Amino acid sequence: MQPLLAREFPAYTSALTEIRAAVREACLRSGCDEETIAAWVLAVNEACMNVIQHAYHFAEGQALRIEVGLAGDELVTLICDNGIPARIEDLQPRALDDLRPGGLGVHFIRELTDTMAYLLPGDGWQNRLRLGKRIDTTGAAATSQGKEPA
Repeated sequence: MQPLLAREFPAYTSALTEIRAAVREACLRSGCDEETIAAWVLAVNEACMNVIQHAYHFAEGQALRIEVGLAGDELVTLICDNGIPARIEDLQPRALDDLRPGGLGVHFIRELTDTMAYLLPGDGWQNRLRLGKRIDTTGAAATSQGKEPA
């Protein structure tokens, strides 16, 4: 995987602005279009908020690691933490017609990604979530070189 971002952040809601900016910058370097970048930043933000809220229960002094990279034509993000592991049966989003705040993060993540997988613990992290999205960087690369996309 071609790395674009590999960094630890404090697991605080106040760090989400910095996380979104770092992920956006990594996506820009990948050649993604603005629509893809906005969707990807939203998906990563939702996943990080879930870590902060559900894995760490807003506890102080916690961290999460975010890695963004390209694996061929796939934009990949790995989000790592040492909080309480999520149980698959707990990751069911509520019904969309149940109008109230919260509870749609998993729904948004699933809608905005092509793949979502929980990896085995490793590299010093208990929980590792891998998100993937196929992207077309050929148009962005051509446009950045002053050429019209094919």
